[in-house]
Amino acid sequence: MPFFRSTFAGLLVLSACGTPSTPPPTFTKDILPITQAQCAGCHATGGIAPFALDTWEAAKPMAAAMAASVAAKRMPPWLASADCGGPFVDARVLTAEQIALFDAWAKAGAPEGNKSDAPAAPSSAGQRLSRVDATLQMPVAYTPDETLRDDYRCFIVDPAVTKSTMVTAYDIVPGSQKVVHHVILYAASRSKAVAEDAKDTKSGWECFGGVGIDSDGALGAWAPGGSAVVFPFGTGIRLEPTQVLAMQVHYNTDNGREADQTTVKLQYGVGGETAAYLLPLVADGFRIPPSATGYTYSEKFNNTLGFPLKIWGMLPHMHTLGKTITLRAGASTMDTCLVDIPRWDFHWQSQYFRPKAHVLGTNESVEMKCSWDNPTTRTITWGESTSDEMCFAFVYATP
Repeated sequence: MPFFRSTFAGLLVLSACGTPSTPPPTFTKDILPITQAQCAGCHATGGIAPFALDTWEAAKPMAAAMAASVAAKRMPPWLASADCGGPFVDARVLTAEQIALFDAWAKAGAPEGNKSDAPAAPSSAGQRLSRVDATLQMPVAYTPDETLRDDYRCFIVDPAVTKSTMVTAYDIVPGSQKVVHHVILYAASRSKAVAEDAKDTKSGWECFGGVGIDSDGALGAWAPGGSAVVFPFGTGIRLEPTQVLAMQVHYNTDNGREADQTTVKLQYGVGGETAAYLLPLVADGFRIPPSATGYTYSEKFNNTLGFPLKIWGMLPHMHTLGKTITLRAGASTMDTCLVDIPRWDFHWQSQYFRPKAHVLGTNESVEMKCSWDNPTTRTITWGESTSDEMCFAFVYATP
């Protein structure tokens, strides 16, 4: 009888309290694997973000903010619509289950968990680069011209390759996030770049509107929100021993003025890669009226090369008034959506790569469409200044 009573009492307790609750998520087991995969490119110790998320001590005070940001889908920053062109390689998109983990973790007081549950720390070398074969830096630090709001300056960074070499990945690291508006790397003749650099006593040369000398095309670019870029497997952009990288840096001094010494990290191929090209699409015929809302402009770019192009990736670019930008491809109907940015954000610009190339046939076209709001009292046109606008994209393609 005592046994029966004790067992019956236990059943009463279970009936009143329900089943035992599930332990809350912990940082080491549940949150850290997500932040390593989706956030560490910016939110790492010494990274470009204002705080790190790579340790529990750093992440715990930010738990509520992290939960709110991922629930609102402000973080991780990923502008491309899932309904167009995707899924893209390395898309920074969280599942509903992952978003719920952040919420539950924050509400539980952001517990650390067992240190033994933590995944191995990723290699910091080159961020997303599997290795770094060359690290190049501006020869000296440069402070933007005090008389200019927008200072375009080109600098030589010399990989000094001794044979034809494929660049398969790169990482551009601005020395000053405050003043660097964007960076474009051009492959250019060493002799021409050195001659241009020698024309004045300052480091580099003025290069508003372009690199200022004949170039052999762009190799890569960085804009706010950008991170390391890994080209699709088996492709790369060729560098020759006679070439240097002419690095065009656009400095904007709206947020102040300080010295910059930008760094470039390169990863080289192992042989057998197909040569790719960054093809610029420039839609510059727009005139956005004062006080306009939803002003739209588009242009088509025909493939007149005489052979099909394989389009692997796109890097769309606008300035601060941009609202949307879309690239579509095809014949007359433009029936293939390549990338769509429905809510443009100047501060988060990325290069979007497809796992499989879209083949653009001979005489088919890419159409680029942009829209803007213009709250100012002036007509906005194409221009290099931050207060001007652009409807632009680099397309990464192979024959």
